[in-house]
Formats: sequence, structure tokens, C-alpha cells
Amino acid sequence: MKKNLFAFLLLSLLGNSLNSQNCKGKTFPDLSGETFDGKNISVPKNTMGKISIIGVCFSKDAEDELKTWLNPIYNMFVVKKDTADFFSAAVNYDVNFYFIPMLNKANQLLEKSSKEKIRKGTDKEFWPYLVFYSGNIKPYKEDFDIKDSKIPYFFVLDKTGKIIHVTSGKFSEAKLGKIEDFIE
Repeated sequence: MKKNLFAFLLLSLLGNSLNSQNCKGKTFPDLSGETFDGKNISVPKNTMGKISIIGVCFSKDAEDELKTWLNPIYNMFVVKKDTADFFSAAVNYDVNFYFIPMLNKANQLLEKSSKEKIRKGTDKEFWPYLVFYSGNIKPYKEDFDIKDSKIPYFFVLDKTGKIIHVTSGKFSEAKLGKIEDFIE
């Protein structure tokens, strides 16, 4: 994935961390946007029927930790593995994955002028999984009880759109393993 993908994060500003205990069991709040490849998406509406992993970033400060997550999640849950090899232990998951940098109203003007530049600097294979969102971020801050915007958040949603697992911060194999436990 090109470094320019992360330039998109420069557009995302917000405030505060997540008390994940307050999110579990709640239905993920309606959130609509447009993928980099131009398709409209609405979470959880368009994700119903499949387990979903939703990555949300609330500030540029979360960029370094976010970079540690994107390739491992993409490679584990999105890339289809060759299972033709008799000795392969490859697992193919059937999940939705979206990464949604949140833009507050102050950044909506920047979004319009930067959208095409960001899209051109991002590998096309990742376009369907990155969502341009702009709008009121206050309801999401409240729903997710955000306390620290300097870290990324990953939500695992069940097939009905309810949050069944939340993790945040820098990537670790243990955190990825926990996400995998909720998907299997």
C-alpha cells in the first residue's frame, strides 16, 4: 500500500479515546460515505448478513498506529488465499472490511479539493475498502464514548450490525487473534 494512502489521514480531525465497554452490544450507528472507487456505502445497512470489521480513525495523530493495522487486516481478512495446495492451511474469510477516516465539518472543504489527489495516490486494490465520510461527527463521539483521538479503533460487527468486539491502539498479533476469534 502506498504511503499516500495515509495522507488521507491528514484530513481527519476529531477529539478523544474509546470506552469499548460502552459500545459492545450496541448497533453500530448509521454511517454513510463513498468508497474510493465511487460506490455509496452505509454501515451497518450495507454490511448486514456478514461479519464486518470497521476501522475508524479520528485524527492525524492516529496515523502511525493505524499504519500498523491496515496491511495485517487486509491480508488476513480480505485477500483471498490459494487453497488449491493440498498442504495449505489458508483460511478465506467472508467479511466486510471498511476503513473510515472521520472528517469534521471544518475539513469538508478540504475533502472536496483533496479527494481525487488522495484517490490517485492510493493503490486501486484498496479503493473498495476506504470510505470518504464527511458530516457531523458529534454523534459518533458520543456513541463511542471517545476519550483519545490519537489512536485508531476497530469494531467487529455481527451479521445484524451489533458491535461484538472493539479494539484500539497499535497493532499486535494478540489483538488480531482476538478479532479472528469473533469472526470464526
